[in-house]
Amino acid sequence: MTFGEKTTASTVNKLLCGCDYRDEVVNAINALFFDFSIKFFREIVEAKFYGHDINMSWYKEHFIESGNITPEDSAIYAGLNRKTITNIYGTASREVVINAAKNNFEYLRHILSELENDSQNDLAVTIIISHNDISVKLSLTESLIVINALATKKLQIRGGAWSAIGKSVEKPLLDELCRRAGVPTGNIDRTFTRDKNLSYDRETDYKLISRTGKIYRVEVKLMGRGNPESADATIARDTDIFIADTLSEQNCAQLTARGIEYIALRDNNNILDDFTNILRKLNIPIV
Repeated sequence: MTFGEKTTASTVNKLLCGCDYRDEVVNAINALFFDFSIKFFREIVEAKFYGHDINMSWYKEHFIESGNITPEDSAIYAGLNRKTITNIYGTASREVVINAAKNNFEYLRHILSELENDSQNDLAVTIIISHNDISVKLSLTESLIVINALATKKLQIRGGAWSAIGKSVEKPLLDELCRRAGVPTGNIDRTFTRDKNLSYDRETDYKLISRTGKIYRVEVKLMGRGNPESADATIARDTDIFIADTLSEQNCAQLTARGIEYIALRDNNNILDDFTNILRKLNIPIV
């Protein structure tokens, strides 16, 4: 998933004010989930409008086997996400995803049918969807299939959002920091490059260039306090400047021991001053 310009700009502003940015991600997750839910329910009601019998066979034909939806969406409607399929089968090819969706749907239909036919089960769950005087009443099995699909979609959106927010914000965050500090555009390099001395791609979020032409690699990580992978990332990418949402005392000690300049954003009222001090120390010009 990607974040819109408005959400990205708001997240950057909160980070540079030392505030928590996570409510922006939560809001984006909820907005995407509600959009999906409304579209999902509308499709069910519209099918009823055109005379279809809304039952498990129709659900399978329309949401699992239809050629009009992507294999990834078929999996979601069947209660699986692409990452889980990859973990199980070692691939997420079109054929594998479609077969996994079909198999999981049949499995769910079987166990839910047993639940519905269980004489000792006196629980009734019914979803009624109404739109423009058209109503669709789903049975226990159908209701649980829909609930499971919605839960799967929410997990997928949430996982993608937390993974994507850092990638969406990192460069805009550094752009704004450099703008406020007055770093000339000629001393900023935002491009991906391959280090010819290495056998692998070494990507950094940003590079700053000193007055003498020395390149300093900048890394941004929006992780929670004490996350060990945050400091480890600086080793793998030969980072010179590390900017994080939060840093534990151990993180700070590790970075200091490696000679890496760093800034913790959360609850920091001197972010711009800290950044400009690092720039002066590394002989990076400020207009």
